[in-house]
Amino acid sequence: MKQKIKSLFAYGLSFAVFTAMVPVNAFAADETASIQIVHTNDIHGYYTKTDNGTLGFAVLKSIVEKEGADLVLDVGDTFHGQAFATIEEGKSIAELMDCVGYDAMTLGNHDWSYGSDRLKELDAESNFKIIASNVVTESGESFFENNYVIKDVVADDGTNLKVGIVGVIDDLFYTSTAAENVSGLKFEEEAAAASEMAQYLHNDEKCDIVFAITHQSNCEGFVSNIIGIDAVFAGHEHVVMNESYIDSQGETVPVVEAGYYFGNVGVMEITVNPESKDIVSVEESTYDINNIGDITENAEVKSAISAIEEREQVILSEVVGQIDIDYPYSWEDIRISQQEIGKFVTESYLAKTGADIAFENAGGIRAGLSKGYVTYKDIISISPYGNGLVTKKITGKEIIDILNQSLALGKACDDVYSIQKEAAANGQDPYQYSWPEGNGSYLQFSGIEIETDENNQIVSAFINGNAVDENKVYTVATNNYVADGGDYSALVAAPLEKEYGTCEQALLSYIKNTESEENITRGKAVEMLIEAADDYNPSIEKSDIIKGYDDGLLHEDKLVTKLEALIMLNRAFGDIPQGEYESATEKFTNIPDWAKTELEEVFKSGIIDADDKGMLNTYEYVTAEEMESFINNVIAVF
Repeated sequence: MKQKIKSLFAYGLSFAVFTAMVPVNAFAADETASIQIVHTNDIHGYYTKTDNGTLGFAVLKSIVEKEGADLVLDVGDTFHGQAFATIEEGKSIAELMDCVGYDAMTLGNHDWSYGSDRLKELDAESNFKIIASNVVTESGESFFENNYVIKDVVADDGTNLKVGIVGVIDDLFYTSTAAENVSGLKFEEEAAAASEMAQYLHNDEKCDIVFAITHQSNCEGFVSNIIGIDAVFAGHEHVVMNESYIDSQGETVPVVEAGYYFGNVGVMEITVNPESKDIVSVEESTYDINNIGDITENAEVKSAISAIEEREQVILSEVVGQIDIDYPYSWEDIRISQQEIGKFVTESYLAKTGADIAFENAGGIRAGLSKGYVTYKDIISISPYGNGLVTKKITGKEIIDILNQSLALGKACDDVYSIQKEAAANGQDPYQYSWPEGNGSYLQFSGIEIETDENNQIVSAFINGNAVDENKVYTVATNNYVADGGDYSALVAAPLEKEYGTCEQALLSYIKNTESEENITRGKAVEMLIEAADDYNPSIEKSDIIKGYDDGLLHEDKLVTKLEALIMLNRAFGDIPQGEYESATEKFTNIPDWAKTELEEVFKSGIIDADDKGMLNTYEYVTAEEMESFINNVIAVF
């Protein structure tokens, strides 16, 4: 049976006043008409029933049938999250939504992770409608084809009702996704957009009831600024919500939300007066794994899930790249010291975000890589949790404190591991000695070089060759688990800056950049530059061009990124003639702060341009042909 939450709302009056005037049971059965709306939110790519609480689409379909749902709505953060969703960039989820029979959805902040064009494709390919009326182009035109959905429904007593649904997304979420995902778009203030559309639906389309679906960080604030909306279906806060707030005209508006990760399915029952079509009451209930009773998985949807899983197995086995060395993995070693697989993972985060430094918790890395071809399944094995990649800004002091905390944890882990190995060598049970609680929080990192003392605490630290300034603010990339609820309080407390899709997507992109056999190494780039720059900067030496990594080595065998190549180019040629071109800050949107000064002459010489989104693919690897092109462009400006 359904779980009842707070029972009833009175429409337009406070509950206490309403019941005092007209008892709820005063309405005879033949004097009211009811409709049912089934709603979900924050699915995050979860899709099938599990023992740990996920209901999934097959159970949802059975709930829809049991309730005789007149509308099925989703409130965002739906297409993105688990590998099942990300492998096909939301296609698998959209197909299952069609199987269930959704009418409409609005978007959450995570849904933009594949880019706006992909969302338009999913909208066009699906039977349900994506509605977000406050998402417009720079010229003010609606981005999505539909700004609203109207559905004629028949209440349980036969009353015909015309229902309108308007969808909006919190305008604050515009800056929480990567800039390229929303390039060319604007998120207008959502309450005003929703109110304008509600008035149109009531006055022009003659809708009897108007609902709003909104991915929203502040439901009370949203409601306080709207007019003409009879109930709000919300998402984003990951709670089971059943509240009511006062709108801008003093009317009471029900607001509901149905948890997250498909742990809940909400059902709202709207009861109206059949003659006036005025709402009499609103009742919200929710299903979860503990109260679904005899509801089973719908066979048709379950079959569709199996077909998609089989289809995706083909994708999982596809080769996505190639690597030249092994990146071994050990559950114990990655909790004790820096590992090559940890550096590989965190370097992919830097490549994706352009951050100053990247962290990954040891528990977030579950496998390594073997030399040779890499499949999508290999990537999922490393990063299986569907965590999102995010950036935050914290001070240099906070970075040092976080790393010292991590190093202390690593030492405690190492102490236990040493005892375990000694016990095993003596024929004893090594597992009588337990690892420290939270051992998976030990951090792998990139972007910072550290030196420690005999107590394993930091005595010096450098970011890109510069000593860490305790008062300076740096950008940190990490997964959302560490950023939102991990053991490092300063990082958790810092506000979210950007979201960049899932961690496995960053890995996938990073590995794909190594595919070309034409990519050159750092050493080869230096050789080309010394030969080319001899006539312009005859005193240049190798040590002037290439700098070492945190282990003190030059790693000339590593592939050179575009960012590294351009920095080396500037060092090799010295004073490059300047033209009337924009600076790094003006021209590009994704150059790390530490690189802007060194690249200023390169950008102002005009030898390289941004793409149409103001981006430079800073961490892509460079081919010999590209390097030669950069060199020729510099020679041309001389």
